[in-house]
Amino acid sequence: MMKNGYNPALLRLELLAQGIKVDPEFNQQLGTGLKEPLWTRTGPTSTGIDLMLEKGMYCSPAIEGERFPYHYKNSPFLLGVDDSGQGVIKKNGETIQKVKPFPRPSFYGKKTSSGNLMEKIGVVTGDFLAIAIDNRCWFWGYYREDELINYKERQCKFCGIGLSMKRDELYRKSKEDILEVVGAAVEGGDAKHIGINAGTMSPPGRGHEEYAEIVSAIKDRYDVWIRLSICPPEKEKYIDTLYDAGADQIGYDIEVYDPRKYEYICPGKLHEVDRDVPHQHFFRMLEYAAKRGGPNKAYSILVTGLESRETTVQGIEELCKRGVVPRMGIFRPIPGTHLEKHPTPNPGYLVYIYRKLRELTMKYGVDSGCSGCGRTFVGTKEYDGVNPIMPEITDEDLEIAKVDINQPDASEIS
Repeated sequence: MMKNGYNPALLRLELLAQGIKVDPEFNQQLGTGLKEPLWTRTGPTSTGIDLMLEKGMYCSPAIEGERFPYHYKNSPFLLGVDDSGQGVIKKNGETIQKVKPFPRPSFYGKKTSSGNLMEKIGVVTGDFLAIAIDNRCWFWGYYREDELINYKERQCKFCGIGLSMKRDELYRKSKEDILEVVGAAVEGGDAKHIGINAGTMSPPGRGHEEYAEIVSAIKDRYDVWIRLSICPPEKEKYIDTLYDAGADQIGYDIEVYDPRKYEYICPGKLHEVDRDVPHQHFFRMLEYAAKRGGPNKAYSILVTGLESRETTVQGIEELCKRGVVPRMGIFRPIPGTHLEKHPTPNPGYLVYIYRKLRELTMKYGVDSGCSGCGRTFVGTKEYDGVNPIMPEITDEDLEIAKVDINQPDASEIS
């Protein structure tokens, strides 16, 4: 029996907070007909199973199991199939919503001309192809001519980018391989746009020239929208280089707004990018990117669940005031990182942030982000983003789901 009236926008936040278990019958289809989760992303919002909820809402909850040994064990949610073969989500044994899994991308299992598996170059997440061009990071001791003995003291506490070097993902992708995979994904209808990132590179450009070369090469061949995530450069002229190459959106992620927690969680960014003044350089570059690119062409991620709801909302408003899209990633602990055992945010906390994000983006006329890109983010939209406004989550919705918006949240770092 299907429970009627369960708001999919609210269900997303519950799933992203609490994860999901997978029925063995459903699990057998992953990696064959259905797209399997691949461990190739490194940030705090990565690695889950991509699903389409009702009203066209993307969601990628973490799967309870070995990848997340300390969390999600008590998830009330189960992904399975009903008697007709329809994918469904159950909560505490009761079916609450139909769900559509994603087919396995057509290029998975194929190889590039150089012999590399294509899914080791780029993976489809949500509705976009995600490519990390290089998993080396300045804050992990790479690119430096000087020897940074205590480089671990500079790493972002939530990030596992350097750990990817120990897995089987290629830590460095060639331009030729990237172009082949982009072509396979776009021409095969597997991705609508491209997201490109890397570890922090060396100053002064922080990789802007290299990104620009790749963006230009992709744009020369394919009419596709490209979003970038990169560390801000030392000078504005490097931002011009990216836009001139054809970049559609540029992201400089401040991660944490509270100054004290920013110093603890992102020490390298504070000391080496912001020169010990929290966010001053990030905001300078974000403001320039927003003005140079135009409306909704610059964004910044805040990792929701690492600071108080009050300072999180302050961060959202500061970004909105500058014309910057606030992308509210939801903290997901990566094994092997400093915060691998840190609690995940609860659903009530996420609903509070969701409502404030909706209110502030509407107030300042700033977008809340692409729904497909935001499969692990607070914000969402209906029907694949056709409706530009985030749907409302009402008190009645909370009552149906038994979610308490005032529940204290253990994920906030004291």
